[in-house]
Amino acid sequence: MTDTMIGVIGGSGLYEIDGLEDAAWQTVESPWGDPSDQILTGRLAGVA
Repeated sequence: MTDTMIGVIGGSGLYEIDGLEDAAWQTVESPWGDPSDQILTGRLAGVA
């Protein structure tokens, strides 16, 4: 079985996604510089 991941790119107003479980804000590092904000991770319909 393969792991499935989804990504949602949004702007202001996308802070509460209906059905998002285990939501957690995380700070990430990038070789291209710091992102403008933290990344929201979680599970949606069982998919991480």
